[in-house]
Amino acid sequence: MSNADTHREMHDLFNGRDFDALAKRLSEDAAYVDQARGVTCHGPEEFKAWLQGWVDTMSTARVTEARYIDAGNTSICLFVGRGTNDGAIGPFPASGKELTFPLCEILTYDDDGWVTGGELYYDQMTLLAQAGHITPPE
Repeated sequence: MSNADTHREMHDLFNGRDFDALAKRLSEDAAYVDQARGVTCHGPEEFKAWLQGWVDTMSTARVTEARYIDAGNTSICLFVGRGTNDGAIGPFPASGKELTFPLCEILTYDDDGWVTGGELYYDQMTLLAQAGHITPPE
């Protein structure tokens, strides 16, 4: 299985809400950074809690339109996140609106195929504007 295949499998597990199986792909010392929020998860348990935070914000959250790139000990995925904002986004209450936003996720792997790190990039302003909490500058 290539690293891009592992990346795809992890997204399938996210969409199926099998966070335990997903977290088993991470090494114990993995560090994952949500760049938009400046949050770093250390290890599988913190990563599972971070994933649950997305579902708490959008219970229907899904990875869609994914394109995977295998780059040796790194895989990259460009995808569209979709879901209904039926939970709080930080200090903002649920809006009930459908959110659709682009993301880029980069995962790194050791020689045995364990995920050792990751970074997620997205525009948080897009999320807040779609939810109706802010008006983006023109």
